[in-house]
Amino acid sequence: MYSVRQLAVVDRPAFRELRQIAVTLNPDDFVVTAAEQRAIPRLSIEDALEGVDDRNLFVGAFVGEPATLVAIAGLITSGLSKIRHAGHLTSVFVHPAHRRRGIGRMLVERLLAQAANAGMESVRLEVVADNLHAISLYESLGFVRYGCEPAAYRVDERAWDLLLMTRDCRK
Repeated sequence: MYSVRQLAVVDRPAFRELRQIAVTLNPDDFVVTAAEQRAIPRLSIEDALEGVDDRNLFVGAFVGEPATLVAIAGLITSGLSKIRHAGHLTSVFVHPAHRRRGIGRMLVERLLAQAANAGMESVRLEVVADNLHAISLYESLGFVRYGCEPAAYRVDERAWDLLLMTRDCRK
C-alpha cells in the first residue's frame, strides 16, 4: 500500500508541503514555527534532496495514484572529520491520517540501515521530552537516552525540554 523511496529534488514541493503540515499540526515538535518556515525560501535540510549521497538523505512514504507523500524522515551527517562518524536523525513526521501503521518505524529503520551501510558508528537525535509516542518508537529501535537539554525550546513563558538519544549502528 505504501511505497518508500529516497527523496530527490523533484520531491521538493511535496516535501515542503508536508513539512509545513508537520510544523502546523505538531508545532511543539519542531524548532521552527510554521510562520518562520513559510518565510524561509529554502530550508538548510533541503540540501539532502539535491543529489545522491549515502550520508545525507531523506526518505518518504507515498500512497495512492498519483503518489502522495505522507511521511518523511531524514539522515544528516556532517562532513567534518571529527564528527562524520555520527549521523543525525531529523524531521520524522507521519501525516496524522496515516499514523499507527508502522510507517515511521519503516522510515527510521531504512535510515538506520543506510547509516550502517555508509559506515557510521552511531545515529543521534533530539526529541521533545513530552513526545511519548516518538520516544517509545525510538527506544524500541535501540536508541538510548544520554542527556536532556532543559528548556531547549522556548516561546514566551513556555519551554520544552529535549531528550538526547543515540543508537550504535555497529550492532
